[in-house]
Amino acid sequence: MKVFAVNADNLLDDNENSVVELQNHELNEQLMLINQLDEDEKNALVKIINSMLTKKRMKDLLDGKVNF
Repeated sequence: MKVFAVNADNLLDDNENSVVELQNHELNEQLMLINQLDEDEKNALVKIINSMLTKKRMKDLLDGKVNF
């Protein structure tokens, strides 16, 4: 699933004010709402997301889906 429409120039640019267009409008709306949360709540969400991504990476690694 493609979520971000980003070219290499935008990824490598140091401009902190770059705009990334999300192709998933529901996710875009959720990210805007998350931005309104307190810092502690944002940090909690980041920890949850990171743990889910780590779990996925480990599963992919154990299933042999990761190429080095």
